[in-house]
Amino acid sequence: MKLKEQLQDLADQENKWNLQRDQLDTLLNEMVESIGSPDAVLRDKLIYTTFSKLIKEDFLDQQQMEQLLKTCLDHLIFYNICSKEDDSVLTRSFSSLVLAQLLSKDRTLLVLSKSSVSAAISSSIEYLIKEEDTRGYIEGKGWAHSIAHGADFLDEAIKHPYFSLDKTKSCLEAIRTCILNKSGVYIDDEEERLLYPVEALLQKGMPERTLYDWVQSIVDDHDLKAKEGYSLEYFRMKKNTSNFLKSLYFRLLSNNQTSETRALIEYSVTRWTAG
Repeated sequence: MKLKEQLQDLADQENKWNLQRDQLDTLLNEMVESIGSPDAVLRDKLIYTTFSKLIKEDFLDQQQMEQLLKTCLDHLIFYNICSKEDDSVLTRSFSSLVLAQLLSKDRTLLVLSKSSVSAAISSSIEYLIKEEDTRGYIEGKGWAHSIAHGADFLDEAIKHPYFSLDKTKSCLEAIRTCILNKSGVYIDDEEERLLYPVEALLQKGMPERTLYDWVQSIVDDHDLKAKEGYSLEYFRMKKNTSNFLKSLYFRLLSNNQTSETRALIEYSVTRWTAG
């Protein structure tokens, strides 16, 4: 039976899954091999949904979780990372979602080794910095959404008990890179997803002053690029920056957080709009 048919059959069974260990191992290997399939139904609706169910509902034991994490980190998350406008982004993006699911589950189980979790945390930061294919929806192939999925991965990495605030600066730099240094304008709510890891850092205990200084660095970088002269690259960067800061402003406002940072955002965005 082909993988697509097998996964559809499982989906039709809903809560009646009865997989033996050898069957599950074989299924995991086949899903890993096709995780970046250009077939949107197979990749998104079947493979990812099945991974999610297997992880969330305790079908995987510690060894299987560890092996899946290692496979994603060693072979998938940085697969052809320098490529743009090809299908390799699908492998990277959807493996980042699987990694996010594994870290989310391990928050309560704590069965993954500390070294493996540490490697995943570092990779969540590195992936957002290195990913250059920022397409959201790809006609005929469905969602790639690499930046959004990468943000989900980073969010879960920060929430994991093994995360240390020593990595705060690196996390913020990864998000900053996505806002300022990626090509194109985000049109599929990527800036909203990039807020999640910022919120996670605040919940972990990141000082409000750190957030203020980080936002100031984004404003300063924007203003420096504006002085270099208007260009298509600048206007795209301005759009991404403005949208992100506006979203951050209202998220902080709804949580009644960091009034100084909100004031900085309001002043800066108003100035850019007026100018």
